Amino acid sequence: KRNEAVMTFKSAIDHALTQYVHNGRFLLLPNQSVNEIVVRENVPNAPGVYIIFRCDDLERPLYIGKAGTMNANGSWKKQTLRKRLTMKQDGIYREEFFCKLMADKGLAGLTFLWFVRHGQTSRVIPALAEMELLQAHYDQYGCLPELNKCV
Repeated sequence: KRNEAVMTFKSAIDHALTQYVHNGRFLLLPNQSVNEIVVRENVPNAPGVYIIFRCDDLERPLYIGKAGTMNANGSWKKQTLRKRLTMKQDGIYREEFFCKLMADKGLAGLTFLWFVRHGQTSRVIPALAEMELLQAHYDQYGCLPELNKCV
């Protein structure tokens, strides 16, 4: 049994926003290219975590993910936030995946929140940051976000 106080999902995001200064948000509309948006919005080539919401619902996310896997020696594998948001999901490029997701669910768009939590001022491994957000979601809703398949 965990002894920590249960944190709401919103308070977990607020905590991340105040504790980790390097963060951002962008909106992806059905007719836009995620590849172009991540460049335009200066999503960093750095490890971090990201949250995907319906554009009109920033309370309950569709997906919580991480970018950046650390090797045993402390170095990073090549996947960064920018690459993770533009590479493949479920075997298709995210450009197509996000368009299909918006069409299938009748969404007007997707809002992305991202955080870099590992660097000179903070050394939080992305997997831990992702788990903290997933735990807060689970504590509040009793389940994972609908697009997270497992932890």
